[in-house]
Amino acid sequence: MKGSLLAGIAVLTVAVAGAADMQTIDVPITPGPCAPTWKSLGDHFQTPGWWREAKIGMWLHWGPQSVGEDGDWYAKWIYMPQGAWGPYVRVYEDHLKRFGHPSVSGYKDILPLWKAEKWDPDKLMALYHRAGARYVIGQGMHHDNFDLWNSKYQPWNAVNIGPHRDILGGWCAAARKQGMRFGIAFHGDYSLWWYQPAFLHDLSGPLKGVPYDAAQNYDGKDTWWQKLGLDLKDLYGIDLKEDVVYPADAKTEDERTAFRFRDPLSHGIPDGDLKVHRDFAVWYATKWTHRVVDAIDQFDPDFIYFDGGGSYPFCGRFTGRGLRADATPRVIADLYNKSMAEHGGRLEAMAFTKGNEDPRAVAVNVESSVPSDIKRDPPWQTENGLGEWFYKAGTFYDSGMVIHQMLEAVSRDGNYAINIPLRPSGELDPGGFQVLKDMGDWMDVNSEGIHGSSAWRVWGEGKVVMKGGNLGREQAATPYSGHDIRFTAKKGAVYAWLMAWPTDGKAVLRSLATGVGKVTDVKLLGDADRLDWRQTAAGLEVALPEHKPCKFVFGLKITGDNL
Repeated sequence: MKGSLLAGIAVLTVAVAGAADMQTIDVPITPGPCAPTWKSLGDHFQTPGWWREAKIGMWLHWGPQSVGEDGDWYAKWIYMPQGAWGPYVRVYEDHLKRFGHPSVSGYKDILPLWKAEKWDPDKLMALYHRAGARYVIGQGMHHDNFDLWNSKYQPWNAVNIGPHRDILGGWCAAARKQGMRFGIAFHGDYSLWWYQPAFLHDLSGPLKGVPYDAAQNYDGKDTWWQKLGLDLKDLYGIDLKEDVVYPADAKTEDERTAFRFRDPLSHGIPDGDLKVHRDFAVWYATKWTHRVVDAIDQFDPDFIYFDGGGSYPFCGRFTGRGLRADATPRVIADLYNKSMAEHGGRLEAMAFTKGNEDPRAVAVNVESSVPSDIKRDPPWQTENGLGEWFYKAGTFYDSGMVIHQMLEAVSRDGNYAINIPLRPSGELDPGGFQVLKDMGDWMDVNSEGIHGSSAWRVWGEGKVVMKGGNLGREQAATPYSGHDIRFTAKKGAVYAWLMAWPTDGKAVLRSLATGVGKVTDVKLLGDADRLDWRQTAAGLEVALPEHKPCKFVFGLKITGDNL
């Protein structure tokens, strides 16, 4: 999906060198109390009540890159024959076999192949809701720079090309039918520089030196995209080679090209503003801002989301490199002002970033990991991809690891969002369907201790925690035992989550020993029988019934005084 991982819930706050260093983007926004500055956003942001109640989200990370059935960043890796994160060279090789060389069949030619012919958003949304999701994150644009709605400012979009459907509009309508909150993810800021490999060429082989499709001259040719009035600059951007900082030993053109292959994140573009192509960067940031405001106007989302590895769009650093501009606080101010105007001055909307200049201004999305302890502010979510974020053939599915990771997040006072990748057609694999069914069965028994909950005094007991990263075989093999317990709290009750069924049939909760508070009742969710239990100086000891009420994780509801 996504550029890089954040450890725990550390929030990057970028030092501001001075207001004069920030480019103002000339795009009007909804008037209101929020100015397009981080400080103003921080002065007005407050966590809406629906956020804690929702607790579980579904990530709808789907788009034309799924056509390759090759996982993440397909639109970049098809141009990377060497030197980029090892195993992803396979994507270049797979693309050659299936679609041809990127000098002839580049990513632009993949877009019409995405038909979404079996996509049924209402059917899927009902599955998501039953699985416990109370909000969804719809992909608006990924790094591939392709808008998934009827975009006024990006003609490379799903209504003009491919499915010829408003994908974002379909997700939004289906979510609202289920009474779910709807948010939009915007990753297109990467495309300021992300497509640079599309301007390169093979360094060896029979097509050595033949430019990939973004670098070719199509003057006088009657191409399919020109017939639609499309310009490749709107998709790929421009070649930024004059802004690249090359190492001293990269003297020949081939050596410089090889260097640009070796750095898959920035391709040699340094932090800060572009120098040679700064006008292009301002043009791009302005267009991006128009696109985000357009989506806010069309769909009135409950939240907007920005990806990035330790930064935010157009900050001049990390994945936000290329231009330091007020584009991000500008679009967030537009959303916040719109929300307050619609709710009598009360802010009901949110924005998510992986970095900011005022931590009071936004919520935080933490990719594929959980903090080491309880974190109550700012509001945050852990997000996981089941397998790779975009669909990859042969994805490994396991329902238990999804539910376990959900408990790791909510016990630390976060929300949890899971992406179960859709095939190019818009269908789930049988394994993905089973995960949703299993989550729904589990929620039928246990949801009262999840939705509307918060962290208790401690997040858990035991030494086993699932390893970070996308969910796969290693995470599924996490050796949870009956000693591993997570806690949530809600309306005076404590919920103790047994991450595995104790082998001796007895749960011991050390955190609920005498002195913590007086326990008056213990129930096993999904089982109506009375339990035998006692509270001692060693902990709360609970004798469990012979039969398990559900699979995967088991909830004890504990009530009493001063808990």
